[in-house]
Amino acid sequence: MDKQKLRSIMKEKRQALSPKTFSLYNQNILSKVLSHPRIHEAKIIGCYVSLPGEVDTFNIIEKLLTEKRICVPKVIGNEMEFYEIHSFNDLQEGCFHVLEPVNCVKICPQEIDCMLVPLLAYDQDNYRVGYGKGYYDRYFQKDFQGYKIGLAYSFQYVDHIDYDEFDQPLNEIIHEVS
Repeated sequence: MDKQKLRSIMKEKRQALSPKTFSLYNQNILSKVLSHPRIHEAKIIGCYVSLPGEVDTFNIIEKLLTEKRICVPKVIGNEMEFYEIHSFNDLQEGCFHVLEPVNCVKICPQEIDCMLVPLLAYDQDNYRVGYGKGYYDRYFQKDFQGYKIGLAYSFQYVDHIDYDEFDQPLNEIIHEVS
């Protein structure tokens, strides 16, 4: 299936979730993330700041900030960099209406032990379809050596995603199903 059509279908499916189902799914994902061995071992965790409809990372970030160093992305031109935050007060609306860090310390890719990654669809080989700009794939090529976890809803699974040499598979996908 064409990636643009797949993006559109998955966005519609996410929007169709009832608030109650959305909350339940996100609670299950939060629990799995917080109990994950890679999260426990990590000193520095990279995490996206979610937009409406995405797997909610606000509770994840809030919980992890109490015991881990957390960095979040900022888009600068065609590149994405990660900056350490200490609270949500370190964020303001930036590129694509995403909350981004301001006046924060940049974290190098090789310093991040584990990355929580957004996606619109994923397949059995842990390839993902994102929003089509390639920010994460380019970032992972910058000497990133950490563990990559996609956060998704189980309905975002597809049998196969056509990928090219620039696409980077994730190590694992966490979704709401036990």
